[in-house]
Amino acid sequence: MDMRGIKAKSKAAPAQAVSAGGPRTVFSLSEEETLELGRGLGRALRGGELILLEGNLGNGKTVFARGIASGLGIAPEEVSSPSFTLVHEYRGGRVPVFHIDLYRLDGPEEDVGALGIEEILSAGGVVIVEWGEKLPPFLRRGGTTIRIHDVGEGSRRIEIAQDSAPAPRPRGDA
Repeated sequence: MDMRGIKAKSKAAPAQAVSAGGPRTVFSLSEEETLELGRGLGRALRGGELILLEGNLGNGKTVFARGIASGLGIAPEEVSSPSFTLVHEYRGGRVPVFHIDLYRLDGPEEDVGALGIEEILSAGGVVIVEWGEKLPPFLRRGGTTIRIHDVGEGSRRIEIAQDSAPAPRPRGDA
């Protein structure tokens, strides 16, 4: 630990966090460590998982997504923020990766529904959603939420929690 009480070695913790079932917190001291934490999680994924990335702009969500993709066998340099296209699909790894960025969506849940996220979730790949807090609760069910916090000097506190109580899907008139 350094003078701030931050663990210096935190690699492979996300993979343990997903399998442990309870929420966990790990620390990253650099962009490279954030990438490695994502890579550790990616190595543990098998397909069908939903990963929700949350945190302020510039906190490292895309870096973490790049690490997940790398752990799944996709070259990290191929992964970029899908802010303007909303969804990127990456093939060539162990399973397809669908990288979704909801940053630009401000509207109601119907806007999210228009992206076809339900179909993407049922495709069997790994789905990574940046700005996951914008995803309606019924689509978040069963997902792993990763909240990234800037703690200064390039360091990040990364909270990982598995959703254990799926939200019911809303029922409408139509």
